Amino acid sequence: MMRKRLLFLPLIFFTLAACQTTMPQGPGVASDYYQRGQAALAVENYSEAIGHFNEAVRLDPRYGEAFYGLGQAYESTGRDRLALDAYLDAIGVQPSLGKAQAAAGKLYFERKEYSPAEDYLKRATTLVPADPNPYYYLGEIYRMDGKCKASVDMFKKALAIDSDLLNAKDGLRRTQREVCKSRPAGSSTTSTRPASRPTYQKTDVFTGGGRALKADEW
Repeated sequence: MMRKRLLFLPLIFFTLAACQTTMPQGPGVASDYYQRGQAALAVENYSEAIGHFNEAVRLDPRYGEAFYGLGQAYESTGRDRLALDAYLDAIGVQPSLGKAQAAAGKLYFERKEYSPAEDYLKRATTLVPADPNPYYYLGEIYRMDGKCKASVDMFKKALAIDSDLLNAKDGLRRTQREVCKSRPAGSSTTSTRPASRPTYQKTDVFTGGGRALKADEW
């Protein structure tokens, strides 16, 4: 009986080893899939990258960098809605991931959703101050809002980081030409966003110049 048990032990160890090989678990394995995703992304194999990043976040749902990589892969294939969702997932589990804040802000800007774009881009300027792009997009938002100084400041900050950023150069020139010089100093700003419609109130009494007239006097 003892001999049979001893012969059976190697079979048990072999089975356990096989299970560990076929059913990997844990953050280390998620990191392996993340590295594979990064490698695939680097050679523009986006479908493979998406598969690896998805597996990484499945194994570790709080893997912010993997969500960000997934967003990059989706964005590279033109699937911006999925990319934005991935960036927001990255921010949800790792709010300090500035590059995800910047990427989400850019996509919101491109969708013309300027209010959330501004929020994410402003956070990005704090978390990744060496990235010129959040400053550029904020400059564009403020230019469209008719905010001369705020727009100029953002474009200049972008150019202080990257003096060759053509979009920021063009944005600065447009702001100085169309916003800053188009109105007298001290005048109110004029937004280029769609204006709200005026409201009207119906009344039975005329309230124009002079004495107010009642309806039977019109």
